[in-house]
Amino acid sequence: MTDQRKTTNTTVIRSTAEVLSYVFAAGFCLMVIELVAGRIMAPYLGSSLYTWTSVIGVVLLGMAVGNYTGGVIAERGAAWRAVSLIFAASALAAAISYYTYVPASELVYGLGLPVVPATFMFAFFGFFPVSFLLSLITPIIITLTLPSVEKAGTTVGRVYAVSSLASILGTFVSGYILIPFLGVKTIVLSVAAVLLLVSIVTSRGLTTRRLSVQATVVLLWLGLFGSRFCDVESAYYCINVEPSSSERGTGYRLVLDRLTHSFVFSDPTILEYDYETVYGVAVEYVHGRLDSRRSLRTLSIGGGGYTMPKFVLENYPDSLIDVVEIDPEVTEINERRLGLDPRGRVRTFNEDARVFFARGAEGERYDIVFGDAFDDYSIPYHLTTLEFAQAIHDRLTPDGVYALNMIDDTSDGRLLASFLKTLSEVFPRIEVSSVGRSLTSAGRNTFVILASDYLIDAADWRQAAVSAYSSRIAKPQSLTLDQASELLSRQQINELANRHGGVRLTDNYAPVDNLIAPLFSRRR
Repeated sequence: MTDQRKTTNTTVIRSTAEVLSYVFAAGFCLMVIELVAGRIMAPYLGSSLYTWTSVIGVVLLGMAVGNYTGGVIAERGAAWRAVSLIFAASALAAAISYYTYVPASELVYGLGLPVVPATFMFAFFGFFPVSFLLSLITPIIITLTLPSVEKAGTTVGRVYAVSSLASILGTFVSGYILIPFLGVKTIVLSVAAVLLLVSIVTSRGLTTRRLSVQATVVLLWLGLFGSRFCDVESAYYCINVEPSSSERGTGYRLVLDRLTHSFVFSDPTILEYDYETVYGVAVEYVHGRLDSRRSLRTLSIGGGGYTMPKFVLENYPDSLIDVVEIDPEVTEINERRLGLDPRGRVRTFNEDARVFFARGAEGERYDIVFGDAFDDYSIPYHLTTLEFAQAIHDRLTPDGVYALNMIDDTSDGRLLASFLKTLSEVFPRIEVSSVGRSLTSAGRNTFVILASDYLIDAADWRQAAVSAYSSRIAKPQSLTLDQASELLSRQQINELANRHGGVRLTDNYAPVDNLIAPLFSRRR
């Protein structure tokens, strides 16, 4: 490639650096869009293996078709004007990709599609066009700048090296800087603005005046459209805090991606979710076993709205209360807007739960560990495995209980069966609450699993429920006392554990995305 080359269709002189900058822009912007695509889809389809498989597959499909089509266009005598038009079309496609999530989600939900075709359809309509268009550019630019057949290897190698470096940089900049600090909407529309500017630059030479005008247009674009649709966009979630009210009172709800994770009231004894009520009974049960020998020690895996930590603090004020919350922004928004005292008794460790236990869990042993890091869209597989269960078991006191909630189909779900199979290899005793729902009714339901080294006595559990309902948990409760007191029989638990399709979950093999996939088409 020569340092300067006069094109056959215009008098504009294009230097090697200028031409490579176009390639760089295309590669960089494409990878930014790919990283952001997963975040756009997460509130609607979760951030699961299927989500990222669809995003990566669709983007690669767009690149493959785009590269081939770009080569065909180049052979037919493409001009720099074509490059300019493609950049402009890419800008439009990038901007549109952000706004497809609402109609795409409505279409997917309306069709009742299973999770695999749903994620693929969402990704295809949202991100195939921009991937295809940006991938047209490199083959055309190679043809326009190739000085001779003898220089083909050097030219092609240089162009693809720049494109690859741009993609690498786009990956790191998106993950480490753009998404945490700017938010999805600003990023996508900024990419569109950059592509539009490159289109203008590609179409003709720019004087200082023209450049100033076009830069102003870009800034106006960002000023008009750069607002966020999240209160906080962290490295993990789109976080929103919204006013909420129910028969129990007024407060706020914490929304992580599209899932309402927690309801937060000024009175921490108000428990909105039924599974939280069962957790409240479990705390009272374990506290009763301690018989005032010492203070209660609790650990919550997943902070959310800090519902259980605040509940424990209010009812058992001398307790040790630890929380492992991977996202520091979730903790910060609780401190800033949801009443969590940053200097109070609740200790938060902002790290992955596996890392927390690998570090020795601060040397503590806990009387109850709450598992609250799962939702019905995505489950961190490494928090479901035999190895993780063993790590928790090793940090429980002899009277300790591991309480976790999960969602599965009441009649034929395989995720619950897999959890029961796995936990039973570590904990001698497993109890299950169906949270007030009959096992004979089909459909999605929340279950609470109680894993320990000892038999939970039914009479003592009932007494703990009576005590919790009378003095610990605010009224009214949608879960009746009888429902909160009921644990499944040993026969029922064995039948659930032995369901066809249940697997032993390990670090080597934990197909949780596959196990929860049937739930997607059964969303309430």
